[in-house]
Amino acid sequence: MRAPSGQWFKDIADTRDAPWDGLSGPKSPVMPWIHPVLHPEIKSLIERWGVERTLAPKDPVLGASERVDQLVMVKSGITARCVSSPFAQSRLSVAIGLPGRLACGNLNFFTGRPCVGRYFALVPSVVVSVPQELVMSLAKKNTEFLLLIAAQFELAALSDRLGFAAETLLDIDERVLAFFMSWASVYGKLTEIDGETWVDMPLILRGEALRYVVNCSSAALERSMTSLKKKGLVVSEADRFRVKLEILKPVHQWLRSAEETSALPRPEEISRLFTGS
Repeated sequence: MRAPSGQWFKDIADTRDAPWDGLSGPKSPVMPWIHPVLHPEIKSLIERWGVERTLAPKDPVLGASERVDQLVMVKSGITARCVSSPFAQSRLSVAIGLPGRLACGNLNFFTGRPCVGRYFALVPSVVVSVPQELVMSLAKKNTEFLLLIAAQFELAALSDRLGFAAETLLDIDERVLAFFMSWASVYGKLTEIDGETWVDMPLILRGEALRYVVNCSSAALERSMTSLKKKGLVVSEADRFRVKLEILKPVHQWLRSAEETSALPRPEEISRLFTGS
């Protein structure tokens, strides 16, 4: 992925995050590859007690140590989490951390067990780290905060599970569209152009970074993106990206049909993902 512009970094910092609704989490559905936003109390704790680090692309989130004993929040930029090393394999399967979301530290928070994971920056990023031990000591003194931590980490696990489901059950073209939808759920805005509805958003991840997320070869990703562009279904302009709403609907319906009945169903109309209604 080429070096992003300053405007792009400003755009991705401007996330559209639904407010939390008790322990159910944000009022928006869980999406593959992108964790729900941090609860304000957890975010405030990390900002107050955490230590900032600036990362270049591919820098490890945890520094020289690979021990996962910190709760890490992305302050700016984008980080990745995967089950292998970005320096040892050419083909990865990753999920991403956006501003205001976790980079790592949730998976083994209660047990301290190995995560079998690697965490690194996809673009120039700033992360804030706080010891898991400190967060745990505060949680032990406050049952409501402990439950909040548990809910946050459960939401992260559900997001990762959806990512694995998409990778396993969808073909490459569908996975690309699924990522567009997840990215748009955080940044997308509906716009009408010549009588057709589009979703406008900051430029998506591209090249190697996008290939990591959808877990495919460079050639396969190039074929998929070229086909979409030739058909006029997606448009890239400078730091912005547009996709026709219509082509996202099948993936949205797949997610609806894949989920069992619950008190928090995914909205029937995909447009609600981008309007907050």
